[in-house]
Amino acid sequence: MNDIKDVVEEIKNRCDIASVISEYMPIKQSGGNYKGLCPFHGEKTPSFHISSSKQIYKCFGCGEGGDVINFVMKMENLDFIDAVKLLANKCGIEINTNMNEEDKLRIEKSKKYQDIHLEAARFYFANLLKGKNPGYDYLRKRGLDDKTIKKFGLGYSQNAWHELMDYLLSKGYDKSDLVQSGLVNHKVDGDRYYDRFRNRVMFPIFDYRGNVIGFGGRVLDDSLPKYLNSPDSLIFNKRYNLYGLNFSRKNIVDRTIVLVEGYMDLISLFQYGVRNVVATLGTALTEQQGNLIKRYADTAIISYDSDEAGIKASLRAIEILSKVGINIKVLNLKDAKDPDEFIRKYGLDDYKKAIDDSTHYIKFQINHLKRKFNLEKDEERVKFAKEASNILKSIKSPVEVDYYTNYIAKQINISTESIKKEIYGKNYNSAYNKNYTKYTNKKRESIVIEKPKAIEHGKEHVEETLIKLMLENKKIRHVALLKLDESDFLLNGSKEILNYIIKNRELDKITIDKITSLNISEEYLKDLERISLDGININDTKSIDEIVRNLKKNNLQEQMNRLLQEQKNIEKQKTNKDDLKEVDVKVMEIALKIVEIRKMLHSL
Repeated sequence: MNDIKDVVEEIKNRCDIASVISEYMPIKQSGGNYKGLCPFHGEKTPSFHISSSKQIYKCFGCGEGGDVINFVMKMENLDFIDAVKLLANKCGIEINTNMNEEDKLRIEKSKKYQDIHLEAARFYFANLLKGKNPGYDYLRKRGLDDKTIKKFGLGYSQNAWHELMDYLLSKGYDKSDLVQSGLVNHKVDGDRYYDRFRNRVMFPIFDYRGNVIGFGGRVLDDSLPKYLNSPDSLIFNKRYNLYGLNFSRKNIVDRTIVLVEGYMDLISLFQYGVRNVVATLGTALTEQQGNLIKRYADTAIISYDSDEAGIKASLRAIEILSKVGINIKVLNLKDAKDPDEFIRKYGLDDYKKAIDDSTHYIKFQINHLKRKFNLEKDEERVKFAKEASNILKSIKSPVEVDYYTNYIAKQINISTESIKKEIYGKNYNSAYNKNYTKYTNKKRESIVIEKPKAIEHGKEHVEETLIKLMLENKKIRHVALLKLDESDFLLNGSKEILNYIIKNRELDKITIDKITSLNISEEYLKDLERISLDGININDTKSIDEIVRNLKKNNLQEQMNRLLQEQKNIEKQKTNKDDLKEVDVKVMEIALKIVEIRKMLHSL
């Protein structure tokens, strides 16, 4: 069983627990997690909870809990290895008890390299603490206390050519393993072996499970490079890992992560109390790292250095994170050069306030672009308007388009109408001003809506399209039911069908004739019949996610419209000074609710 330990971990990594459990029972999203009625004991009130970030489940009624393998063992009445095989088949990992020699060798090597790295981490840590040395002095000068140094396992590599190599050889490892693990370099010319890291402060790099898989080393003299990472190996690839994730994943609140560039930035923030923080590993953010962040967070606060290189890296991170559907904000460091300096200079409260006041990524991009132009000149203002319009072309929400076109227009004295025409080109028409905007892409036709009188067909179209997709396709049904419930729909017909779908979720296809007995209008059923799904790629999860987002936006917009109308009705009640005070309080209460809904709309 030890031979397949890492294979088991890989299976758990690939199998999203909420997705697997949803195949056995109905679950509903609750914040960043999920809940449902426990399948292991009878109950009417949900006490079965699933943690997306920790990838575990727990029933607070009967006490059952564990990871995805435990759940499948219990539901399928399987032993451990059979449950592993079942899940391996689901996520495309080939596994059997007769593992070939090549796979066995790879797993054994991976385990050996992890053991080597653990020994090296202990060696470097002991070096740091066993006496006065420049590594310890550096960390203390940077403001780290002994508790933090121990927490992150920081160490020191002596200014010696083969001190670590000699130590690891004495532990029984051979030179070829030390070279392949990335800790020792081999110069073929002269057949010389020497330590990769020398005279550096050492930062062990952990995978999300807490295994040491590599190192980062910060030089203590004028040598280059200033920071040196382990090379890619069997157990380490910097494109797929994030520094500090093993610590931060247990401290993520509201599925929000702070993203920094450097080791010291992360450790300093952690010491001051900002625990939901991860760092890239000395390179620009990669798509693989973006997908890893998406597993744990829906919102990322970018807190990179404030210099030009940091701004450039922020823009690159925005590009990556927006592709995977993460809500992005950028933190303003004021006059500090990096997060480490900011928090040491201004403290935790100011940093938390900076997080709350973070700039939406669209505004950050516009503000950065503005620096390239002299807006006192007419020609420069026109150029700025055109380039800023290109930024807004990626926005699908008309609410956001309105907000940012106004933001641009106020700065350059150009009408919002002109900017919108620049954004939509030939697709723009006067109907936009009536908040009925219709535009088509290659995958589907999407009607985006804002005010109730002009958009009823738009709301119906979005709801009915999603309902028809859920009726036709089992996979889409399961995905959508994880993200939606009855309160997200506006039409009674949609709600009726949704309840039927939930009860019959395991059917491969639910034909329209099966729902004719429900309390649904004939007009609604005719609409379903007319809707064509030919333009929608059912295998493209982004297309489905976009329809779900539009549905949620419609619902929130409708709530906001009702509150706006309520405000108008209340203000009409003003008759005397006493009424004025009472009305102002009510109007303010409603305004606060509207602000919250607008925040939710922007997060979508």
